[in-house]
Amino acid sequence: MNSKWHEIWEKRSANEAELNCGDPKRVFLELKRIAGFDVVGEGLGYEQLYDQYVEIKNELEFHARKQRRPIKSLFEVGCGSGANLYLFQQDGVDIGGVDYSSAEIEIAGKVLHNPKELVCDEAVNISSEMKYDAVLSNSVFSYFESYDYAERVLELMYRKTKYSIGLVDIHDADKKEDFIAYRKQIIEDYEERYEGLPKFFYEKSFFSDFAKRHDMSIRFLQSGVRGYWNNDYVFNCFLVRNGL
Repeated sequence: MNSKWHEIWEKRSANEAELNCGDPKRVFLELKRIAGFDVVGEGLGYEQLYDQYVEIKNELEFHARKQRRPIKSLFEVGCGSGANLYLFQQDGVDIGGVDYSSAEIEIAGKVLHNPKELVCDEAVNISSEMKYDAVLSNSVFSYFESYDYAERVLELMYRKTKYSIGLVDIHDADKKEDFIAYRKQIIEDYEERYEGLPKFFYEKSFFSDFAKRHDMSIRFLQSGVRGYWNNDYVFNCFLVRNGL
């Protein structure tokens, strides 16, 4: 994984007053802020982010015949400060996660109660010994260095899930030039500021091929978070084991 990105995430810190305020909405927003949402414009509010959470949960529970297959446990790859896990836990879901930032894992440990796992390590090193109904990765795959690395992580996610996989905010290879042009338009010193901090862009066929090899159903969705500047450049992908 890119060491410069790692340095950035290791510098993240929490507003302890917000984490301890007792208001779940404010705690969630603080956890999202720590994880870097959102750094462009006026940011995203609780309603937009919560709506995204509901969509993610619904997709992870989707079943073509039954319509819903409620999940009782979820593991997140690249969980950061634990914002997504915080909401899932509030909904009664057993949670676990991994992140390579020790600073963010420490913060997550302050707000999550008795997680099944909470590990500081790279995504490619996750253990598949403990299984979960669903495995999620939100805004993480774009920080991987190659298709090879991404496939190794995706394979571990497949081994770790009993049912579904959710991949959120994957940067679309077809939109790469538009993304860079937009960033240069709004960030005057973009090239200097992001030197050595690349994003990895994916062809959808990478995920379709993986699903075919592993006998999984796959659904691609366009990001539709209200007011999210990144919507036009990313997509979401949900995979479900067949025969369940």
